[in-house]
Amino acid sequence: MHRLLYVLPFLWIAVGAWLFLTSPDMDQLVRERGQFDIPDEYQTAVTSDILQANEGSAGEEILLVYFEENGLSDSQLDSVAETLDSFPSEIEGFPIEEITTPFDSEENESLISDDETTLMAVLSMDMTVNDVPEVRPQIEQLAADPETENYVSGAAIVEDDVIISSEEGLATTEIITVIFVITILLFVFRSVTAPLIPLITVGAAYLVTVPIVSFLIERMDFPVSNFTQIFIVAILFGIGTDYCILLMNRFKEELARHPVRKTAVIETYRAVGPTVFSSALTGFIGFAAIGLADFDLYQSAAGVAVGIVMLVLALIIWVPPAMLLLGDKLFWPSKRALESTDSRIWKGLGTFSMLRPGWTSLILIALVVPSFLFYDQRVSFHSLDEISGETDSVEAIDLVSERFGVGYSFPAQIVLEAEEDWDDPDMLPIIEYVSAQVASIEEVEEVRSFTRPDGVVLDDFRIPEITGELRDGVDETVEGVEEVTEGLEELQTSLREEESAREAAEGSEELADGSGELQTGLEEAAGGLEESTAGIRDIAASQNEIATQLAELEGSLEEISSSPALDASTSGAIAEISAGMGELENGLNETAEGTNEAASGQEELEEGIRESAEAQSSLQEGQEELTEGFNQFGDGFLEIADSLDELIEGLEEIEEGLGDVSSLLAETADQETHPLEGFFVPEEAADEEEFHDLAELYTTPNSRVATFDVVLDIDPYSNEAMVVMDEIDEQVSRSMNEWPDRFTYSLGGLPAVNADLSEISDNDFFRTAVIMLSGIFLVLIVMLRSLIMPVYILASLIATYVISMAVTELIFVTILGYPGISWAVPFFGFVMLMALGVDYSIFLMARFAENMKHQGVNDSLMTAMTKIGTVILSAAIILAGTFGAMMPSGVLSLVQIGTLVLTGLLLYAFVMLPLFIPLMIRLFGDKNWLPFKAPGKK
Repeated sequence: MHRLLYVLPFLWIAVGAWLFLTSPDMDQLVRERGQFDIPDEYQTAVTSDILQANEGSAGEEILLVYFEENGLSDSQLDSVAETLDSFPSEIEGFPIEEITTPFDSEENESLISDDETTLMAVLSMDMTVNDVPEVRPQIEQLAADPETENYVSGAAIVEDDVIISSEEGLATTEIITVIFVITILLFVFRSVTAPLIPLITVGAAYLVTVPIVSFLIERMDFPVSNFTQIFIVAILFGIGTDYCILLMNRFKEELARHPVRKTAVIETYRAVGPTVFSSALTGFIGFAAIGLADFDLYQSAAGVAVGIVMLVLALIIWVPPAMLLLGDKLFWPSKRALESTDSRIWKGLGTFSMLRPGWTSLILIALVVPSFLFYDQRVSFHSLDEISGETDSVEAIDLVSERFGVGYSFPAQIVLEAEEDWDDPDMLPIIEYVSAQVASIEEVEEVRSFTRPDGVVLDDFRIPEITGELRDGVDETVEGVEEVTEGLEELQTSLREEESAREAAEGSEELADGSGELQTGLEEAAGGLEESTAGIRDIAASQNEIATQLAELEGSLEEISSSPALDASTSGAIAEISAGMGELENGLNETAEGTNEAASGQEELEEGIRESAEAQSSLQEGQEELTEGFNQFGDGFLEIADSLDELIEGLEEIEEGLGDVSSLLAETADQETHPLEGFFVPEEAADEEEFHDLAELYTTPNSRVATFDVVLDIDPYSNEAMVVMDEIDEQVSRSMNEWPDRFTYSLGGLPAVNADLSEISDNDFFRTAVIMLSGIFLVLIVMLRSLIMPVYILASLIATYVISMAVTELIFVTILGYPGISWAVPFFGFVMLMALGVDYSIFLMARFAENMKHQGVNDSLMTAMTKIGTVILSAAIILAGTFGAMMPSGVLSLVQIGTLVLTGLLLYAFVMLPLFIPLMIRLFGDKNWLPFKAPGKK
């Protein structure tokens, strides 16, 4: 049967070669599918769904940056404009939905920095972050401009650079790991042959694990990230070497007892096989539990569980044939190959813990309490810290932050969905209301929306601005009314002061009196022709004077009748009076001629005195009628003046009312800007081209979703930005309370993504920790047959995790000045320490339980620590070293995970296990196995 063991490695090689040749390229899969996606129930995923459902752009935005230290010249701007115009409608089959440049409109001129050294353009493409590797080379080629420095960046580009950096670091990590493992194994076994067994075994497991995981990724959509392959390398080489050390160390002991190799191999696997299996099982449970996380980035570490399964198979297939073939030559050329290697370090620490429980407790308290007190749990979501600051994508973001403002590179986003069209003028006040509410948040630099394309509200649509224009028109109307009133008042004064008609009436009355006297004189004319002639001449002169006055009055009446202030009936009456006065004037002129003729023919006058007396009698009657007419003219002027009083009074009331309106409009126009100020969009504005351009920019093609870009005045990667997103959420929610159940909103953008990541990380951490600790607890119960020991073993692991996190935070935050520990580090660090650290507990407690069959509690523990200490210390150093090999990767999160796990494993191997576990075992004694019996006890 054992001959079959020699065949199995060759079958493994054949299967491994087939898998290697036919499997997809893991590096390519990582680049194509390695970016994480937010689960559907989180707000940024909801935002993406809303945009996609409404024909909007829910893809990725690529940031194009052009820079000239001395300022962009006109020729350089023309060159950049030509470069941007050259972009096709799609790249590698992925449509370009929009290119936003400063050359599109006046609103986009803000894409050129104030110092005119930097220009931004945003390329919106219908793709996911996983598609970036396929389109990035052509984007960089198209964006290149010969006259300026240019960069391609954006969140998706930064994530792609993180993956590229981790790929480059992976090769270095593999080399360092192999060298480190060989070095430690040479030191432990002092043998040239012994290190080959772990390397061949782990290498065989690794070479089949990666192709299998690749097939799972390609055909079953297995989660993958830049962490997947590097974790497989670190953990397989770490725990695989640990298990091989445990097996070979026990094989050395069994060879000393059983010279027959077959028997030694069987006894080795019988003694420590369950220990290895239990350790592997806890690791498998830990990494399989990751697969139950919501977040695909965390799920991507589940590939390690596949590797652990392959490793266990490799330990069965590769190690036994090597032991059977080589026997004690496995440890060649060591002269003391089969001698037991006791651990003086663990023996001394265990003895101290047993004999000095008080001091041991103080040492442990001094380690644990400060760590719990001073560990701030400060995490960072700053992806730019993940890679070198000299990377083009990072330099571009730094340049935008410096030249534009810290929040301009990655604004937050609000989407507002309605059943009505947002390009309806009646809907725009709602957009402005939401914009104003969000802009009132202290940390918000500006809000860009339909009503604020450049971050400032459009004045043409503000009611105060519109009111100001109305006020100006009213003021002009008031001035016109004042002028009309003044004209009417002057006319009224002229009419009241007009004495022509009165004077004419008095003259006509005097004339009538004169005519009476003339009649008497004519009767006396026979007595004096000379006096009669003089009298006639006087009468003729008076008549001419009256005719002249009548002509002047007639002209005044004509001017009055043509005034626009008079109504038609009054104007007609005055016109009739003017015509009568004309006839009267003609009559007076004829009378004057007759009188002159009488003067000329005095001789005839004497003959016809009686005829003249009769004529004078008729003339007197006419003059009396004329006097009455003149009196009526005067009364008419007074009536007109009285009517003008009413007209002037009405105009004064109009003027006063318009003045009140003007004052109210002025008060409205001069009011301070505040969130509740009025906003009005005239219907005719919707027909303007600029209106349609804004609609295309800030609404989806079907007009059912309005978008808002929120520029923060703080770092969008910071934790403070996530707090601001909560404030924005609250403000938008309060705004929507004005229109219950009418709108749906959601948040997006980098700060919202980080806020979602924080919530996802917390939820997954709690769920995974519960599942993982529960699984490990059950395995420990079954293996140790105790409820007590699993509790303090897990307590020791948790304490080790907290201390390690505190040390990592001290190094990277307090000393190196990073804003926090990368957000994925606590999760992965916890999983690693729990899954790997428990192995050492299992190694110790399994040997302790074995010794209990023939020793007491204290002696069993001390013997176990002495015998297993070298194995655990060697294993811990090797495993810590494999994680330390992550540090040259250049990816900050991997460096921090390596630091955390390295610190934790060494702390656990050199402090917690040799001090805390003996202290607990001494404390509980035989009760360590409650509610079961201790091993060896009946």
